[in-house]
Amino acid sequence: MNNNRSWMYERTDESGFLNSLFISGVEEFMNHVISQPTSMNGTSIQCPCTKCKNRKFWNSDIVKLHLLKNGFVRDYYIWSRHGESYIFNGNEDQSSANYSNVARGTDGNNLMYNMVIDAGGPSFDPHRSEEMPNAEAQNIYNMLNSSERELYDGCETSQLAAMAQMLSLKSDHHWSEACYDQTSQFIKGILPKDNTFLDSFYGTKKHMEGLGLPSIHIDCCVNGCMIYWNEDIDMESCKFCSKPRYKIRVNRSTRERKKVAVQRMIYFPLAPRLQRLYASPTTAAHMRWHADHYKEDGVMHHCSDSGEWRQFDRAHPLFSSEVRNVRLGLSADGFQPFGSSGKQYSSWPIIVTPYNLPPWMCSKEEYMFLSILVPGPRNPKQKIDVFLQPLISELKMLWEVGVETWDTSLKQNFQMRAALMWTISDFPAYSMLSGWKTAGHLACPHCAHEHDAYNLKHGGKPTWFDNHRKFLPANHPFRKNKNWFTKGKVVSEFPPPIRTGEDVLQEIESLGFLHLFQLL
Repeated sequence: MNNNRSWMYERTDESGFLNSLFISGVEEFMNHVISQPTSMNGTSIQCPCTKCKNRKFWNSDIVKLHLLKNGFVRDYYIWSRHGESYIFNGNEDQSSANYSNVARGTDGNNLMYNMVIDAGGPSFDPHRSEEMPNAEAQNIYNMLNSSERELYDGCETSQLAAMAQMLSLKSDHHWSEACYDQTSQFIKGILPKDNTFLDSFYGTKKHMEGLGLPSIHIDCCVNGCMIYWNEDIDMESCKFCSKPRYKIRVNRSTRERKKVAVQRMIYFPLAPRLQRLYASPTTAAHMRWHADHYKEDGVMHHCSDSGEWRQFDRAHPLFSSEVRNVRLGLSADGFQPFGSSGKQYSSWPIIVTPYNLPPWMCSKEEYMFLSILVPGPRNPKQKIDVFLQPLISELKMLWEVGVETWDTSLKQNFQMRAALMWTISDFPAYSMLSGWKTAGHLACPHCAHEHDAYNLKHGGKPTWFDNHRKFLPANHPFRKNKNWFTKGKVVSEFPPPIRTGEDVLQEIESLGFLHLFQLL
């Protein structure tokens, strides 16, 4: 970061003309923004002029024109909305004022920041002395530094880059392990001697494990009844359907017999991936965007502007006092990887997304974390909760305890916690995740037993046509419309009351199922 940015507020000279230093500085700013695509919304840029105040997005030409005409918003020495991270070293003249701008937003009226200050929030104190990365984060940095060594003297490609490219080729072109090994051995043989190229798939995987983004293979029942995990890890048959856990595979050449799991799921632990967001300078500062950005009354730019988010903050003030704690959304859906013309195979990925990030980042593919890959070939249906067990266990740990995390933007370690705010799915997946049957007369989870569904006269299928006019305001003209909906029908009744979590638990208890939930 350039500490000498006094030119930003010296727009004109004594004659009233644009200062040449200001013009060149604006060019420097525009070049910086274009080099930080994660801070852009497609091709649009947040405009930091005195009129827009980082609230509006424009293309680069309009932003440049605004800056030349209006100048920069006050105290924007640190370009936090445009890819820069705050690094406090105790020697910067504007450190206190500048960081207040970064933490609170340009208007200084951010409610979340005030809550932290009122609570004494020491974990978010920008003036706290710098710390060293925790052991796990330091191992990552050491691994990256050591892996930047050249493949051989004079080579511009590092060992880490070469190994990552090889794994990408294997994935893209479906190489077998034997093909990968033979290709690697051929490449290593034609490179100069003393090269660091790894000549086996096993060696490459072990080397890349140092990045700290593991995947866990968990054996599961072929019928999806259970997974062999936690206290059931040593079982060799399903405790529900008695199907065997293993099948015997015989090596044709050595006649060696080996146990192989009949079915396996893959789990990608969530905590290390969230920790990487704070370990990377590209994303660490953006993980506070949900609390820093300007909030406009009546306008929802992001999930953090919603009433549900604010209600959660009020209900859990300790969690929300640390703005670096992570808010998550979970989505699930199935797809057929082989298409309609190939083998019928249904695979179900479970995606977790952090909503701390700004909307132009959290909606990108690289920040949607694949957490679970439920195996096929059949749809898991109501048994999907069996495969969600590892994720639910980790989410409980992240909510109750958290993990020590290194924030590279503030040079601090803190205890990162996480909360699952929403699940996002279509109606069939909603049925699988919630347990609510989305077929028949009781398909609507809001109406429940107070529904107006009926069966079609000739086909006999249930329909919910014209069932939801009662959710409209009492004076809405659609309520009295007799032509556009059911012929001659006027709706005067009101919707059923919204059920709370306590209401749902009481209903489950009345059915005698509550003890099953307590066992999970």
